[in-house]
Amino acid sequence: MQQNISWPAENFLGNEALGERAQFQRRQEHPMERDLKQQRRDALPFKGDREPSADGEYPPLAWTLIWRDTYSNIYGYYVQDHIRRWGYVFWDAPRLERTGGREVLARQWEADWGPTDPRDLVM
Repeated sequence: MQQNISWPAENFLGNEALGERAQFQRRQEHPMERDLKQQRRDALPFKGDREPSADGEYPPLAWTLIWRDTYSNIYGYYVQDHIRRWGYVFWDAPRLERTGGREVLARQWEADWGPTDPRDLVM
């Protein structure tokens, strides 16, 4: 059974399942189509607040803002705690706009990454 598990048990059990090392290792050992979409920077624009489609093509506005309307398959470590704490991906578009959340997200993302796109670090 162990040979069928995608990452070593210590990554998950050591609270590292969402960490940088686990993501890098998974990409090296078990690449997915989603990784290729990220690498190509396939378009993934905001299409409105709806239930997800069968192909999962309705990302939340906040997600499309930080990834500039392109596909991203990174998570956890790459989106810092202070952004994740306020649940940015659960805010619908009107609330994000009405409360100034869009600007807060942009400032926090810029403070964390500046001109760097973290997806470039995992390729």
